Amino acid sequence: MASRRKQKSSRGTEKGGDCPRHGFVLRAIDGPLEGREYLFKEKAVLGRTDDNDILVLGTGVSRQHARVYFEHGVYMVEDLKSANGTRLNGEGIDNPEVLRDGDYITLSQSSFLFSVLQQVGGDATSEMRLDDLEKLAVDHTQTRESSAPKFLGTKRSKLLAVVVVLLVLGGGTAYKLFLADGAKAVIFDQSDVPLTYSDEGSFFEAVYGYGKYDQARKNRVILRFEYLGGRATLQYGAWGVDKVGEVTISLNGSKVGEVPLTMRRWVYGQKLNLPRQTLKKGVTNELIFNNTRNPPHEDAWEICYVQILQEAVPPPDPREARHRFELAKKVWENRALEPSNVYTSMLGFKKTRDLLEGLAEKPPLYQEAVDYMELADKELTTRFQEGLFSARRSQRVDNDVRKARRVLLRTLRSFRKEDFRHRELQRYLDALAEK
Repeated sequence: MASRRKQKSSRGTEKGGDCPRHGFVLRAIDGPLEGREYLFKEKAVLGRTDDNDILVLGTGVSRQHARVYFEHGVYMVEDLKSANGTRLNGEGIDNPEVLRDGDYITLSQSSFLFSVLQQVGGDATSEMRLDDLEKLAVDHTQTRESSAPKFLGTKRSKLLAVVVVLLVLGGGTAYKLFLADGAKAVIFDQSDVPLTYSDEGSFFEAVYGYGKYDQARKNRVILRFEYLGGRATLQYGAWGVDKVGEVTISLNGSKVGEVPLTMRRWVYGQKLNLPRQTLKKGVTNELIFNNTRNPPHEDAWEICYVQILQEAVPPPDPREARHRFELAKKVWENRALEPSNVYTSMLGFKKTRDLLEGLAEKPPLYQEAVDYMELADKELTTRFQEGLFSARRSQRVDNDVRKARRVLLRTLRSFRKEDFRHRELQRYLDALAEK
């Protein structure tokens, strides 16, 4: 539990109280403080004693471990000669480093997401968007303008011809306007135009919403798919969700979930089990990501890596489920010995769950298997993100492509080829091979 001094003016406050006009947020994304957010104006010191701005308990945390501070127009993070070091985006730091919106800072087993409340000065502290790898997988042809009337009212439009192209998308219509001199196009809102879900790579690699990589779906993203029976799981990544309940998920007219807070960074591997009682077999099902703030607002938000995973449920077998669980637990307990053990254990816990799914009354082992499965998947997502961040840092900051490739090859050992994270790591590795 965090402790906060009452008299120190620079002390952070938990989000929800009075907010400074300028400053930054540190949100605990794992560790004992997970879920808490702290607001600061210019600086924050983190450590395991009560005189720190954020008290971080845990093995490996030093008395005064790290600090975040504002200097020369940018935010910086510095390791305070801690015994076990501080990591920025998964990589240890020896000297003060510039922070960007969306970076995460790790002290032992605790990680904090850094977010800027308001731009204070300079360009170094800025929003973090999809990296160069992800840009390879998305369409950059659409560019947003604030509104069609403003565009049509410019001096340029009075001098040049306007070409109107009618696009027919899935039974709906959208319009693009082009100036003859190649000016930027206006993309009309396609929020009510459904997309047909596909398992093809082109669908999986696309980005949808209202942001840098797609400007056509400001209010919602509508997906239509066929339900085959059995278990159906929605999996996706998200960006730009900075308010609780901002983006809801509904299935066939019923709300089934919400996109969690992501702030200004991409968060991958989000999963939602679609309730079988809400799914309809033999007819088209409709899944909607709905931004509840748009309109009247124009909040930026996007989703990516969308998958609807459908699996047959085997006949119940409690005895075999217990056997699979014990094997999986042994592999999990030895996960430090071999990178692939986490994935292998996750599949074992998943099989345990499946063998108990068909029981009318679920035994305690069912929930235990689900908990372990989610724990393993969370660790895999952490490895995936840290691998990407470390490789990106080696490539961009150290200008060391060979080191970036080694990081990716090491990270790949944690995943099987059918996992989307393996696919994206391999894509990055292939892109580096061309450099």
